[in-house]
Amino acid sequence: MNQVGKIEKIYGHKATISVKRVSEHENIDEDYDINNVVIETDITDDFEVGDFVEITTGNEVMFKHIMVMYGVPFLLMIGTIALLELLLNSPSKDTISAVGALASLVVSYYILKAYDKKEMAKNTLKFTVGKKL
Repeated sequence: MNQVGKIEKIYGHKATISVKRVSEHENIDEDYDINNVVIETDITDDFEVGDFVEITTGNEVMFKHIMVMYGVPFLLMIGTIALLELLLNSPSKDTISAVGALASLVVSYYILKAYDKKEMAKNTLKFTVGKKL
């Protein structure tokens, strides 16, 4: 997966880069999300603070994260609906199931937030600085 980053600091062979996911049709602008990622890579003399660079992330790691980020809410929501439909005998069980499904999405948000915090602490995402933009 490719992303665009702005070099904030360079010290030795390390760089602190502010990263923002952008689509191919977006322009690079100065209003950058603050999502600092410390990247350990060989930085040549061609890079300077303030440069915009292309950052590549390993596809297999990103695929795992994408599957978790979409799969957990989906499975939790479907499981909640199925469970409530089976357990309830009320005439309004469809409404209760719908509300339960929405509540499961709130729960999945907190599950994913904890998952993301754990994965960022393990530093499983490996970033590589590509070309200067």
